[in-house]
Amino acid sequence: MVVDTEYYDLLDIDITATAIEIKKAYRKKSIKEHPDKNPNDPTATERFQAISEAYQVLSDKNLRANYDKFGKEKAIPKGGFEDAAEQFSAIFGGEAFIPYIGELTLLKNLQKTEELNAEDEAEKQREEEEKQKKEKEAKENKDSSTFSVSTDVKNDSEVKKDEPKKKTKMEQFEEEQQLEKDKTVEKLKQTLIEKLSILTESAYDEDCKMSFEKKFEEEANLLKMESFGLDILHTIGDAYCERARIFLGSQNLFGFGGMFQSMKAKGGVVMDTLRTVSAAIDAQHTMKELERMKLATESDEPLVDKHGKEEPKPTAEELAEQEHLLMGKVLSAAWHGSKFEIMSTLRAVCDKVLEDNTVDKGTLVKRAESLKLLGKVFQRAYRTKAEQEEAQVFEELVAEATKKKQHS
Repeated sequence: MVVDTEYYDLLDIDITATAIEIKKAYRKKSIKEHPDKNPNDPTATERFQAISEAYQVLSDKNLRANYDKFGKEKAIPKGGFEDAAEQFSAIFGGEAFIPYIGELTLLKNLQKTEELNAEDEAEKQREEEEKQKKEKEAKENKDSSTFSVSTDVKNDSEVKKDEPKKKTKMEQFEEEQQLEKDKTVEKLKQTLIEKLSILTESAYDEDCKMSFEKKFEEEANLLKMESFGLDILHTIGDAYCERARIFLGSQNLFGFGGMFQSMKAKGGVVMDTLRTVSAAIDAQHTMKELERMKLATESDEPLVDKHGKEEPKPTAEELAEQEHLLMGKVLSAAWHGSKFEIMSTLRAVCDKVLEDNTVDKGTLVKRAESLKLLGKVFQRAYRTKAEQEEAQVFEELVAEATKKKQHS
């Protein structure tokens, strides 16, 4: 029995709703009531905020328990409620996958990498200018003896030879990132071992395996609705199955099965790299075309093709269509880059789990078999047509909101 059902009513769910049902209901209602979907309704923002507050309470076990027992006054998050727009964007972020893949940093660090490379180039330029200045001063100093100059040059050379090479800011940053990556891999290794232990430390019979699959099928049904959730689930599944097959194959006679799977995996790395680069280049070309179209519309000069013939300038509709195309290609490039990072991280994690010398061979085989079973659960996850449409609308709204935030 609950003392207040307002939050449940706002999301159109029963008081016994599961975590999956709560998240699905929130997504559906927030899309319907999003201010961008109701531009002529002044009350849309208020309804959107109310739905967000309901979700923030009901999605938290402790807050939900307090709400059920005492009502709204005893179910306020520490620090107060988040802004509805911020909460909406947070759901898009896919933080639910962190226990599996850690925090993705490849795309986040692109801007930082560019800044550090620019700083290193500027520093290199300053050092070169300083060197040329010293050489010029030495040459112009005709009052100094040849012996004195040569001795000074020799001493400078000896000092530089003894000094360790100064690391660039980019090299320091890369070392820091590698240390963080190593920590992440170690943490993910322990988390994965705990997940697999649900089966490996059980009776390990068919009933236990079915129970293990059922548990993670339920988790996959929740994760699949995250941003790129289905793609990430399939990628995790592919990585788990790949590393499990390599390990189990290596246990066969002469380990030929493992060698074959390992070669196949290396081929997959090459293809992932090519797809990532290709997607980035495609997005870059589309961006350049959009810039060209914008310049053409802003210029008073006539637009001519490569043969010198005048052609009509892009319309507002064509610009909007090109911007929409660019958004899609940028998202595609971002996904390929993220997938490359996910596979790289998970290969390292799985190998550590399956090369653990603190346990016996029998346990490692059970881990590999359980890992393969979990991978197959994630590989076969799917969205219904309605779920796919809902996810796409949700992602488009958040992408548009992010775009507005960047331009403001």
